[in-house]
Amino acid sequence: MGTRLVNVRLDPGRIRKAQMLRERGITLSDVLRQAIDERFEAHQRDAGTRTIAVVRSVLERYPDPPDLPPRDYDVHDRRAARTAIRRSLKRTRR
Repeated sequence: MGTRLVNVRLDPGRIRKAQMLRERGITLSDVLRQAIDERFEAHQRDAGTRTIAVVRSVLERYPDPPDLPPRDYDVHDRRAARTAIRRSLKRTRR
């Protein structure tokens, strides 16, 4: 994988801060990489939280009926769920 040069414009206050960091032996590349990683991880967490909130609101708004029988497969087993879904689709298509 190749690397890319990024050109960033800084205001005078940030230029001073960048110079102070460099004087202390901290490379700006490392600072930028760390900032990107932290922001990306925060974004991923936020996206996951939003997804969970949407799913919860849908389940609250449209709960399972009380007389619904228990499923005959483990919903956490993707292979079992896939088989059950295919079986259900075959029944409804006929």
